[in-house]
Amino acid sequence: MSRIPSEGAALALWLLVAAPLAAQSSLPAPASGPAGPTSLSQLIPGLFDRTIVLAATGHEAHFIGSGEALREAGLQLNGSILTQLTAYPVSSSAGGFTYEFDPALGVMRRTSESFGPLFAERAETIGKGKWNFGIKYERFDYDAIDGLDLDDGDIALSFTHLDTNNDGTTVATVYEGDVIVADARFDLSSDIAVMSAHVGLSDRLDLTVALPVVRVELDAALSTRVVRHATEGFESPPAHLFADGTDSATFLASGSASGIGDVLLRGKWNFLRAEGRGLAAALDLRLPTGDEEELLGSGATQTRLSLIGSSSFGAFAPHFNAGYAVYSGEGLQDQELPDEASFTVGFDWAAHPRVTLAGDLLWRTLFDANVMSVRDERHLYRRWDQTEISTTTRPELETTLDDLNLITAAVGCKVNLWGQLLASVNLLYSLSDDGLQDDAWVPLIGLDYSF
Repeated sequence: MSRIPSEGAALALWLLVAAPLAAQSSLPAPASGPAGPTSLSQLIPGLFDRTIVLAATGHEAHFIGSGEALREAGLQLNGSILTQLTAYPVSSSAGGFTYEFDPALGVMRRTSESFGPLFAERAETIGKGKWNFGIKYERFDYDAIDGLDLDDGDIALSFTHLDTNNDGTTVATVYEGDVIVADARFDLSSDIAVMSAHVGLSDRLDLTVALPVVRVELDAALSTRVVRHATEGFESPPAHLFADGTDSATFLASGSASGIGDVLLRGKWNFLRAEGRGLAAALDLRLPTGDEEELLGSGATQTRLSLIGSSSFGAFAPHFNAGYAVYSGEGLQDQELPDEASFTVGFDWAAHPRVTLAGDLLWRTLFDANVMSVRDERHLYRRWDQTEISTTTRPELETTLDDLNLITAAVGCKVNLWGQLLASVNLLYSLSDDGLQDDAWVPLIGLDYSF
């Protein structure tokens, strides 16, 4: 029995080291770049923390607040990513085998034909004195945040020229019509291996400890370019050029971090038990054991109270979970982390004595979370060779507080390999555009052993 935790730890370490080897960055090589960040959480703010410097062409070129705007955008983006990166769904920590004491026979008997749900809990308990050890692994390659593609330049902002005559417009002189546009591209992924221990303290009370080992990789590129709405063809060389004499400049930063994530403690009390159905209450504590400076944890304690219901109709067992979570303390950069309501409904079906098929629909709402968007701002300019005023748009990046609805479907199976050893293979797929998204099917694999 003592070999199982050490083998699980070895498997978790192998998964976290081997999986990133297949990942390749699709970001462009930088024209220039800053020094590396001191921690992963400072990578994006550090990349954005710069003042745009243009070449000396005889025209003193100033673009409004470029340094301040970039820093603020970097902090907002970093906060949005951090809040959601540490809010990954945790698969069911309960064992696949559930028991209760039969006083008539004087032995423990199984209470369910199936091996249980994927990402939900069921009301049944593992049984007094029973143990379950498990390890599960999942990998996320994020493609979008709040509907904005991470690697297609959707995250964009712009800077206007200084109002040289203080008339409140961008048309008084030719130079004021030009803008600088910046867009950011990211390769962001996380590998999560969760080792769990589950024990039945009594026939109605279970305790679970789940230890996540997390690896986060982030590559970021910031591309800036001069858009000469007004001065194109006005003079040679152009008045607005970057220091190296080009129309654009790209900056790159990358980093990774590995370590312990936020440890989960869960107590489950089966307070109502009847033939074929039951209700339970669960109390979860996610402790701030992960290093928030390295994006491995939230930096605050999350407390969740859940109601769990399940029934069984022979081999078919539907279930539901409903819960609410709050944070105590603040996260990185003194951010107040959002409360969360969650609801999960699904089923598990013993299709064969050794095979259980299962499906879950997970709905999570983060209240007053950071939501990113890019809006088109109206921009006026006057070309040097024309008298009329023209209109175009320029991108503006903004962050607001709003509710995020994260809807995920999960399908999979559990297979009894031998004895009380279970293997699980699950697939997750996001059904919403809110928050951090992996647009592909996310695999989760695991092993559980009960005794």
